[in-house]
Amino acid sequence: MKTITLEVSDPSADKVARMTPTEKKSISDAIDRILSNRKSLSDIMHEASEQARKNGLTPEILEELLSKE
Repeated sequence: MKTITLEVSDPSADKVARMTPTEKKSISDAIDRILSNRKSLSDIMHEASEQARKNGLTPEILEELLSKE
């Protein structure tokens, strides 16, 4: 494991300073999970497009919905 430095607000830094080692480990694990599961915007858009297609959204329906706004 490596130690990194992140800038946070003063109140957040104060809260971290008061955390127990167990609480700090939980925060570290959460950050690790977020960063290891991170997807690109392109991947997210592709997944959303596929889900919309599977749910029956066609280009024509999308155009109709957008024109109503």
